[in-house]
Amino acid sequence: MKDVFGALGRGALGLVSAAMLGSFGAGGALAADAQPRDFMPAPPGTHLGLLYYLHSTSDTYVDSNGDKVPGSGLDTDIGIARYVYFFEIGNMLADINVVQPFGRLDDMSIGGMPLNTKSFSMGDTSLVATVWPFNDPERNRYLAIATYLNLPTGDYNANKAGLGTNRWSLTVQPVYYFNINAKWSVDLVGDVTIYGDNDDGPGGITIKKDPSYTALGWLNYHASDMTTLSLGVSTTRGGEEKWAGVKQGDMHVTTVRGAWSQMLNPTTQLVMELGTDVDAKNTFERDLTALVRLAKFF
Repeated sequence: MKDVFGALGRGALGLVSAAMLGSFGAGGALAADAQPRDFMPAPPGTHLGLLYYLHSTSDTYVDSNGDKVPGSGLDTDIGIARYVYFFEIGNMLADINVVQPFGRLDDMSIGGMPLNTKSFSMGDTSLVATVWPFNDPERNRYLAIATYLNLPTGDYNANKAGLGTNRWSLTVQPVYYFNINAKWSVDLVGDVTIYGDNDDGPGGITIKKDPSYTALGWLNYHASDMTTLSLGVSTTRGGEEKWAGVKQGDMHVTTVRGAWSQMLNPTTQLVMELGTDVDAKNTFERDLTALVRLAKFF
């Protein structure tokens, strides 16, 4: 069962990157993400339950010109509940899962101006399906394609920042995982997200959003059958919003990350991850990102 937990969760949907998008409010986005070895599939019939806690802090907002805005800050505390089920379609492995984020944004300000935030909000529910068109467990090589349908179910207020986006979105995420040798492996992850319109922006305006793109890589060291240590880097680009036709500028952020994955027993896994942003534009640059994930096989 030790390899079951390579498939735990297709990531954490990421940490919140909230940006000031207009004078009346702020927008937050949760994006698809992945922890080390997430795309090693579990056997058909496997059920997984996952709980995540994500925390980030920032005292820097970088505007669309790349300039840091003094007097800015944001803390985020987010939980995620996730259920995954693995099965077969013909001879191809697949899974379905449901993801529900919830949490809060705290001490949000830009340029010394505090911004209204919800004390607690539910995020948008995501329905996720993954297929493995290439599955080679003997050599530990896997090609997976995950598709996220993100529903506009979260709490949303045009004048308060929260986790709801009031728009549909669709993410397609191809992943290739392979072993270099018995002790080292690599995850290569990419995704593209396309967005529907938010037709209830501040003052009733329509907010359109361009596609965004993410690339992520993990280099994993397998210290033992129970313990994996990983170093990674991720970068996200695009996602420019247009407020009533007025362009707000592209967002980009690059994050370096380290993770520790530990099997606590044959059916329980703990993942801890730390990261920091090394480059950001049109968003908060995070000093610290932290993730704790507990997963249970049943």
